[in-house]
Amino acid sequence: MIGHISVTRSDSAGWRDLDWANLPFGRVFTDHMLIARYVHQTWRDVAVEPLRPLQLHPASSALHYGQEIFEGLKAFRQDSGQVVLFRPNDNWLRFNASCARMAMPEIPEEIFIDGLRELVRADVDWIPPGDDGALYLRPFMLGVDKSFLVKPAEEYLFVAIACAVGAYYGTPVRVTTAPGFARAFEGGTGAVKPAGNYGAAMLADREAKTRGFDSVLWLDARERRFIEECGVMNVFFVLDDVVVTPPLSGTILPGITRDSVMTVLGDAGVRVVERTLTIDEVLDAGDRGTLVEAFGSGTAATVVSIASITHGSRTVKCPPGANAVSTRALEHLRRIRFGREPDAHGWLMRI
Repeated sequence: MIGHISVTRSDSAGWRDLDWANLPFGRVFTDHMLIARYVHQTWRDVAVEPLRPLQLHPASSALHYGQEIFEGLKAFRQDSGQVVLFRPNDNWLRFNASCARMAMPEIPEEIFIDGLRELVRADVDWIPPGDDGALYLRPFMLGVDKSFLVKPAEEYLFVAIACAVGAYYGTPVRVTTAPGFARAFEGGTGAVKPAGNYGAAMLADREAKTRGFDSVLWLDARERRFIEECGVMNVFFVLDDVVVTPPLSGTILPGITRDSVMTVLGDAGVRVVERTLTIDEVLDAGDRGTLVEAFGSGTAATVVSIASITHGSRTVKCPPGANAVSTRALEHLRRIRFGREPDAHGWLMRI
């Protein structure tokens, strides 16, 4: 057992000056942070304290060899005023899967879960109002050995910070493939969350944005035919009356929102199928009119509709209709998160 988590409260109250209606995503940081140290094979010094810069030696191993992982999850204020975390245990399990893949020590549940609860309690006034408002939590771990040896670090920092956020995307997104790039390879790290996964995707994303698109629709690394993910999201396609999403093959992140969407759609009687599908299959379905809808899911974006898909010289448009599957899934998740219907799957943790 880790024991007591010390809490030192900040004198700041920056939330008082926020423009709640115009929150940029990921830039409005709260007053506190959670931090713990791993030294001599032991986690210690677990604390919630005022937000501050980290002090790292320039030779810290994360800076040179990329031993850094992260997670993302949200806290919500329900209509009753109760504050809840959405599926934090699943984030803890996925965080430790990332630890295992990156040869890092696992984080104990009492640090990850109890620490995040204390962090939310300290920053509870930062939770924005409205159905798109949430406190976004970013736990991460990095190796801090002062060494140039190419090996797993022996000392680590675990940190969690928080942002007051609104909607990630305000409108349906336009996506394009990037056949000259690959996001993940078999045997690589596509199914976990090291920082390098995202850094390596930024050039393709920037090039897509310079061409007027919002995000990249990633294809497999071997044949550049099979659809995998969409930017920072898992992806779904409504073909006739069936919702299809790529299977978790080892190169796709097992999204917690993905699983939530599949579950609530199944609860509503919608048929959801996990199977491989190619970009040509999707484009051909768009040409025939059997591609009814496409959408992405992720912690940051929750559920966002895809307005169009481009691959080379081909483009299909798939704007969501009045009774879109994505809208129904999003509204169902909102009802659960904000306490408007029972939490039948035990996803919410009270703060």
